[in-house]
Amino acid sequence: MTPSNRKVQPGPVANPDTDASWSPQPLEMRTVLHLLWQRKWVITLCFLAAMVAANAYLSKLPEQFTARAEVMLNNRETRIVDIENVVSDLGSLDDSANEQRVLTSEGLLTRLIHRLRLDLDPEFNRAKRPAKALQDWRSDIEEMLSRGLLAPLLAPRVRMSDTEDSPDRERLEIMQTLRATLEVSGVPSTRAITIDVTSIDPEKAALVANTLADLYILDQLDQKFEATRQASSWLSDRVAQLKEKVRTSEAAIEAFKANQTISAGQGADLTDQQIAELNAELISARAGTAEAAARFDQVQRRIAQGGLSAASKVVSSPLILTLRTRLADLRRQEAELATRYGDKHPKIIHARAEISDAQNGVSSEVRKIVEGLKNDVAVARARESALDRSLAELEGKSVQLSRSSVELRQLEREAEADRLIYETFLSRFRETSEQEDLQSADARLLTSATAPLEPSSPNRKKVLIIAAVLGLGIGLALVAILESRANTFRAISEVGEVTGLPTLAALPRWRRRKTRQQLLGHVQSKPNSGLAEAIRTLRTALSLAQVDQPPQVVMVTSSGSGEGKSTTCLLLAQMALRAGQRPIVIDCDIRRPTLQQTFKMAPEEGLLSVLDGTSSLHDAITTDATFGLDLLPAPKPLPQAVDTFASDQFQEIIASLRERYDLILLDAPPIMLVPDAGTIGQAADTTLYAVRYDETPRAAVLEGLARLRRLNVDVAGTIATLVDVRREAQYAYAAYDAGHGAYVQKNLYLSD
Repeated sequence: MTPSNRKVQPGPVANPDTDASWSPQPLEMRTVLHLLWQRKWVITLCFLAAMVAANAYLSKLPEQFTARAEVMLNNRETRIVDIENVVSDLGSLDDSANEQRVLTSEGLLTRLIHRLRLDLDPEFNRAKRPAKALQDWRSDIEEMLSRGLLAPLLAPRVRMSDTEDSPDRERLEIMQTLRATLEVSGVPSTRAITIDVTSIDPEKAALVANTLADLYILDQLDQKFEATRQASSWLSDRVAQLKEKVRTSEAAIEAFKANQTISAGQGADLTDQQIAELNAELISARAGTAEAAARFDQVQRRIAQGGLSAASKVVSSPLILTLRTRLADLRRQEAELATRYGDKHPKIIHARAEISDAQNGVSSEVRKIVEGLKNDVAVARARESALDRSLAELEGKSVQLSRSSVELRQLEREAEADRLIYETFLSRFRETSEQEDLQSADARLLTSATAPLEPSSPNRKKVLIIAAVLGLGIGLALVAILESRANTFRAISEVGEVTGLPTLAALPRWRRRKTRQQLLGHVQSKPNSGLAEAIRTLRTALSLAQVDQPPQVVMVTSSGSGEGKSTTCLLLAQMALRAGQRPIVIDCDIRRPTLQQTFKMAPEEGLLSVLDGTSSLHDAITTDATFGLDLLPAPKPLPQAVDTFASDQFQEIIASLRERYDLILLDAPPIMLVPDAGTIGQAADTTLYAVRYDETPRAAVLEGLARLRRLNVDVAGTIATLVDVRREAQYAYAAYDAGHGAYVQKNLYLSD
């Protein structure tokens, strides 16, 4: 075969630090379940530890008994008489919360302590307990924990001065202990209240619960009786005060009326009547004045227009009528005489003299009448003025009387209000006095407490359930922590998912430690074993990687030492030899050579002697007698090796071996420890990267592949080495299915 200078570009390698497209695959439920199954002993140990601790805790706790009494708040009032109570009955459900506070009030609990003499009971009074040794305080703390007494002891307490009496401190401690054993709660959507008392003695628990319920009912009656007595006493004093106030108000009214009559001389009614009469007279007087003034004005206008004779026509007087009639007769006679006599005739002169006398008489009479009309106007106006003055006086008096009436009505209203208040309080006083013997409590005992037959605490079931949940939770948390810290490959499929390269084969871990020669012998003696099948799979995958021209020079490297790369080279060479090829293994790890140790040989010549020209390639190649493998060892370690593999001599050695061998395997040092693999890979057609199952860190694998990629070293794929068959079978089951997992365990990776 001719040497091949072909270089294949390396495929993409996933890197979680540099490749944004890479991300961990989400866990499926089957995977999670199998992870939990893998860590089942961690979960089991945590669960058992929690259960043991819970049982130890329960064994130290004393038994506690809880008795329950139940009272019902009355919402129906028994009405013997229709009288409103001094203390109102309980109304809404909100009053239930207030009554619960009453049940735990200091006054009611103090009466309970005195009634049952709990101050002499060692359970409630620590001073009555016998002295204990220091080591017994633990049992006291556990007792307080079980009874819920630790919370009130740890809560902020009232600090008493050094001068405070010891009985007060003792009373407060007894009160705190009693409240810790007492639980009062309401039943939802009802008016019932439950009273739970916990004690080490079931009879005592029932007695305390029933006594507290009785004291609560009696306390309600006492409160109502006391409130009624106080109300009666207060109402009695108030009624006396109101009675005196009513008497004073009525006396003030009478005194005001008498004073008003004396000062005004007459009453307001008579004054109003007089005002009405004067108003009528004043109206009539004003009408008369207007009429007289109109007649006088008419006469005055006639006189101004035609003289006194003209005024006589509008003046109605019997004398004027007579004079005017006579004047008319005289003028007719004058006219008749004028027809017969001349102007100088005595009869005519006489007639005219009579006419003049008559006219003078009319004028004189008119003057008298005008003067009379003038007097009538003056008299009417004088009368009108007098009536105005009288009316003004009466109106002033009426205003004064009205003001006095307003004050009087105010006094009467106040007196009436005082009278109504007095009558109301007098009626309520009589009702309250009758109510003292009709009081009833607002609550009744619905269920009496009985001595419990079973202890209420410790609640073994609850404690054990909590312990079980806690143990399982801690176990799951530990599993999650362990799994989160695991940065290795636990499934063969993960290698390909993370690196982006195919996993060409998986070499199982031997159950019992064996040397490389023993492994070679096993594959030779059992060609159908799981290990032989894995190597055969690797060789097939390697040959199919490039169908037209399979790789002839193959470098095998890894991230670190102890990952099975040297064993992989030897097994792959053995499988190629059995297939009729001519393979050779070159130990390129000249810092830590392994071939002479594996085959127990001490050659004088090797790879380094060929490179430095001290021996020929033919003389340096050694053939193992047992397995027939051609080997090119590196017998002497060389600290500086990079320049050695970068030399032309190394390229010439590879070119020479290409002509003689079908498969040249380069056992290179770890890429993460020394840079030799990057230089050696330049002479190889492809590279196999060994990854130890559940040992090699993922970051180391990704970094090693990244270094090879930067050096343009082609990597055909990875090899999973030292695979734990059983664990991989379980992971394979989780990742795929039961049939695939069974195949992995029974067929592909069997190592026996």
